[in-house]
Amino acid sequence: MTNSELKAELKELIVEECDVDIEAQDIADDEFLIGPESRLNLDSLDALSISLEVKRRYGKHIDSGNETRMALTSVSTLADFIQAE
Repeated sequence: MTNSELKAELKELIVEECDVDIEAQDIADDEFLIGPESRLNLDSLDALSISLEVKRRYGKHIDSGNETRMALTSVSTLADFIQAE
């Protein structure tokens, strides 16, 4: 799977799991997903939903704490986390 394909899948995952009123293709690769800078208005429960689905689909466990915040910064950082060895 290419990086672009993974990012597209992750955007769909976010829309499905977090029930946002934005089309997946309208989410920019580098926009903030969580926090006051985010237009998606995702919260800690959304972060947990994303983390659980990433583990289920890609087998990558996102630990709590700083690692989670870093991995869930944007679609790009999440894709990099999933593709990291």
